[in-house]
Amino acid sequence: MKAFVTGSTGLLGSNLTKLLLSQGFEVIALTRELTKASKLLDEHPSLKLVQGDMQEVDAFAHYLKGCDVLFHTASYFRESFDYGDHWNQLKAINVDATIKLMEAAEKAGVSKVIYVSSASGCIGIIRGGAPSNESTPFQAFNYKNPYFKSKLMAEEAISNFIKSHDLPVVLILPAGMVGPGDAAPTEMGRFILDVMKGNAPLIPGGGLPLVDARDVAMSMIAAVYSGQPNERYIIAGGYYSAKEIIHDISEVMGQPVPKNKIHWLFVSLWSFIHNLMCRAQGKKPFIHSDMVRVMLSKQWFDVSKSAQILKSTYRPFKETVKDTVEWYRSNGYVRDV
Repeated sequence: MKAFVTGSTGLLGSNLTKLLLSQGFEVIALTRELTKASKLLDEHPSLKLVQGDMQEVDAFAHYLKGCDVLFHTASYFRESFDYGDHWNQLKAINVDATIKLMEAAEKAGVSKVIYVSSASGCIGIIRGGAPSNESTPFQAFNYKNPYFKSKLMAEEAISNFIKSHDLPVVLILPAGMVGPGDAAPTEMGRFILDVMKGNAPLIPGGGLPLVDARDVAMSMIAAVYSGQPNERYIIAGGYYSAKEIIHDISEVMGQPVPKNKIHWLFVSLWSFIHNLMCRAQGKKPFIHSDMVRVMLSKQWFDVSKSAQILKSTYRPFKETVKDTVEWYRSNGYVRDV
């Protein structure tokens, strides 16, 4: 089977590409930077690297011909957490280019599309402690984050696309992803690196629903065979408090756990002041204010649908942390301590 993967140098895309190759797929991997791709993805006789930009779909669309499945993992994400207005690029890449890519895939004869959305961005919260599922409607909170807004708009655009096209599209909605291969790094990867480097000023209250990118990749491949067209599947390993996350990273590093803690009631105020100070100094904050909003939402997910249909399974979180820390160490992101 032949697969086309967008975002092949991202955390999810790189792990997906490696897994596809290990399972006998022929892979065409789209990347903006061939040099970066050659470092992250080992040479393989069944791998073809193609340089291209999601804002110029027509320039690489001919490579879709002959592919059985399109895995669309690319999105404008990490950059949107920098200071400034990124909405034009968010919409252009995450919404407009997604539909253009699907139109090109259908024209090329691709049989199925596996599209990566966002659980935290496109699923609402059920008050009272119940887990959210694929049918839980989003809330106004989701639109306050420009990245989440772009993913919501993309899902709406895909829904409209499906109404007038025959191309089957399966939507995968991961929780916050972590794991080895986070070269960019993502906001979560940068958080892990800060803890590794001893730059965690305190332990904030709240937590996050997280999942290993390798487990998401496995579910995406399962979706090729058993995922139902036009259905959504949440992929989430579990909910972890900031205390748990920082403790596990510190334990793997063999360093003391930060002692300063801040109650969740005061995290928003601390985040506001901290982000203002970092902006004035031209630095990235320890935790971006948008991530704090997610941490305080206390959202967790019901993954029974993906478990039943995709047979999704999840490795222990400590294993994910260990592998991620070791990857950053071996790739020179942090000196051994």
